Amino acid sequence: MNKKNLRLIVDIVMTVMLPLLMAYSLIGEQNHEILGSLMLVLCILHHVLNLKWYSALFHGKYGIKRIIRTALDMILLVIMFALPISGILMSKHLYTFINVPSAASTSRELHLLLSYWGFVLMCIHAGTHLVPAGKKLLRKNKTAWIAVHAAWCAIAGYGAYVFVRRSMHEYMFRKTMFAFIDTSESKIVFFLDFTAVMLLFILVGYILFTDFRKRKTNTTKEKT
Repeated sequence: MNKKNLRLIVDIVMTVMLPLLMAYSLIGEQNHEILGSLMLVLCILHHVLNLKWYSALFHGKYGIKRIIRTALDMILLVIMFALPISGILMSKHLYTFINVPSAASTSRELHLLLSYWGFVLMCIHAGTHLVPAGKKLLRKNKTAWIAVHAAWCAIAGYGAYVFVRRSMHEYMFRKTMFAFIDTSESKIVFFLDFTAVMLLFILVGYILFTDFRKRKTNTTKEKT
């Protein structure tokens, strides 16, 4: 398997795991810790497979989009490693040999805060990498591009509704310090809801880094 395909598989698995990790009360704390540990391993592998990104940081010019994207990636890097550390410090199953009672309360609050920020920023990060695929589809089949974007926007609209209904913004800004998940809720509904929220923020990342103005200019030139 070549490096490009391995990188794609790792990214897909990490994305699929996101809603599973957010559903810790529905999948059980032990399963949550196992998945969290696996996510840490995949995160490390993701960065090993993208080592060129680090060397590229010191080369080339920094426009506004590159500055934003680099800042986003740096913040996400800190979050994705702070999350497992805070999780390990309050572990009740896999890492009980690491016993720091005084850190449990702070770790719990930090873990909840970072889990929602990590969820949102990871989705935005994923969206930034879909820009080339969107351009390729537009060049090959404009009708398919329109259909895909229309469906995507519709699901994202529902995702925005779910984001507000589930008060996810309150967790992100520390208005709510305890996560509430209805354990009687259908797992399918939960995962569909969080998938819709994922698609919302993936779309945000895609839109932020798609140069619509350039595409419009190029289209005008072709007509001329």
